[in-house]
Amino acid sequence: MKPTLEQADITDHASGMVPGDCLKIIAFAGAGKTTTLKGIASAKKERGVYLAFNKSIADEAKRKLAITPCTAATMHSLAFQAVRDMIGQPLSINARTIRDSGVMERFHIPKVDGWNGYRVSLAVGRALSAFCNSADESFGLHHGEEALMDSVGDPDFIRDRKKREQAQDAIQRLGMPIFQMAEALWEHYLEKGEMSHDMYLKAMDLNEDIRHSAFSSFRYLMVDEAQDINPVQRSIITKTGLPLIAVGDPYQQIYSWRGAENALGLLEGETKYLTQSFRFGENIAEVARHILATRPDGGPTQRLVGLGGRMPTDLTGPKAAVICRTNMGMIDEALKGMRKGIPIHVDNMAGLLADVRSAQALHDGRMGDVTTPELKVFDSWADLQIEAEEGDQTLARLSTLIEEGMAHQIERLAEHQARGSNDAKMMICTAHRSKGLEWPAVMLGADWRDVNALSKRFAKAEQKSEKHKTQAMEEFNALYVAATRPIVQLRGETRILFPEPDPEWSHLAANPDDVPPDYVPPDYANA
Repeated sequence: MKPTLEQADITDHASGMVPGDCLKIIAFAGAGKTTTLKGIASAKKERGVYLAFNKSIADEAKRKLAITPCTAATMHSLAFQAVRDMIGQPLSINARTIRDSGVMERFHIPKVDGWNGYRVSLAVGRALSAFCNSADESFGLHHGEEALMDSVGDPDFIRDRKKREQAQDAIQRLGMPIFQMAEALWEHYLEKGEMSHDMYLKAMDLNEDIRHSAFSSFRYLMVDEAQDINPVQRSIITKTGLPLIAVGDPYQQIYSWRGAENALGLLEGETKYLTQSFRFGENIAEVARHILATRPDGGPTQRLVGLGGRMPTDLTGPKAAVICRTNMGMIDEALKGMRKGIPIHVDNMAGLLADVRSAQALHDGRMGDVTTPELKVFDSWADLQIEAEEGDQTLARLSTLIEEGMAHQIERLAEHQARGSNDAKMMICTAHRSKGLEWPAVMLGADWRDVNALSKRFAKAEQKSEKHKTQAMEEFNALYVAATRPIVQLRGETRILFPEPDPEWSHLAANPDDVPPDYVPPDYANA
């Protein structure tokens, strides 16, 4: 296919890049990102590397780039190859291994209400991760404080006086020892020649020799999903000094909850755009533009245009998908499909079922039946709940499933599940898992909030912190991701984009003197 004017312009610019240059490509949904990167790789005639979000994407990219001098990898795989002779197999660090290391015994840990040894060890692990995922050159008190605030909340935004004072007390008394224990844990494992995945990636950031070993054979870098990399990854690619082509879509940023940042907004360099979608036509592009326009920041000034919308002839697997906001919403939609007798494929059902069975066994005290590695580290159901309350969203969802007695429904879903995705008529997944995928028809699940509710949530978040604002904005981003997965047809968007006026708004419209100063009305301007 002949490249578009946008693609040709980007390829020409990339061909002339020299060390230290950075090109940022903002690629809207379905806008030929992979085709453009393949064109760059073919034009440059030098050995480069395409850094992908995960192994499956890297493997797919390798196949597509096979006839070019460019290869594909994850940043973790490059780092591991550079350190594997030093560390052997990566270490798994959790609350149990931290306590077994003996590091905590070297420090005096103040007695603080609600903080036992297990909870403190969790905070130490989070402080270590906070350092490893940062661009910082050394440990600091803020790593300990961040780890504690992940657990107790930021005191500046806790309204309840007693809880605020408890949070302040924990941060003030535990921040220093937790940061010091995390630093000692880092040094302890380095002395033993052992590293976790987070640690060897940070080692590549801090150690020029490791970085040289990982990147010396390449003459340029292409970084995919640059809106969702974390600070240490941004630090690494910048320190290589190689020509850098960062590709992504800031309106699809959905992973800030695990420490990701929008590097496209932080890197310095030329910015170019891919605005024409080859996935869908104008019918879906119009919905996507509306979602973008409802964002509190007004969305992009560039216009997303639909050029696709034709049914692919080589498509296999389900022809339709229900995309949900949450795992619980996904389960609800799957149960509806099961009751209607529709052959469905629930995304990652095997993993979900294994986790539910192990969690139920842990809940019941049947320790011998706990089989999943992530749950075997817990000595009791109470320990799992502590970690769930500390901010682990996966464990929190799993805890909710068990506490609400839904394990048997998961078992029923597994029995109803189509043998393989190709045997199903409908895929059911979350927006996060749908990223990068497409189906002829998509329906938005019933658990999506309408744009008015999203706007109200953002208005409240503005009064809190940047972290709250980013997470509130990512609800718009997740909706945009879900709505841009279909090729031909999208359903369920009307309720979300054009909700019924709420009684409060109707009253206030007729009685403007009653409008409170912080009230955020629904946005009907674009309806």
